[in-house]
Amino acid sequence: MKGLEYAVIVAGLLLVWYLSGHKPQEAFIPEFLEQGNVKRTAETANSSYAQQTNHVIPTPPQPEPIQGMETPFRVNMFNSFQPV
Repeated sequence: MKGLEYAVIVAGLLLVWYLSGHKPQEAFIPEFLEQGNVKRTAETANSSYAQQTNHVIPTPPQPEPIQGMETPFRVNMFNSFQPV
């Protein structure tokens, strides 16, 4: 009976191996990678001062308040103005 148990275990392991995808994995193709950072690195290779970043774009300067009569209210950092 021991031989039959081992045969069943081996058959089960072979079945699991076959169903788990014993096929070789797809080959790695480096041409599909994004190469933008490589280009930027090559551009700044000779300069230790030139730096680029992916940080957010700086905000535009604050707009001037609307011209008119000043009110006692504030909107964010500006006093509120009533148009004349």
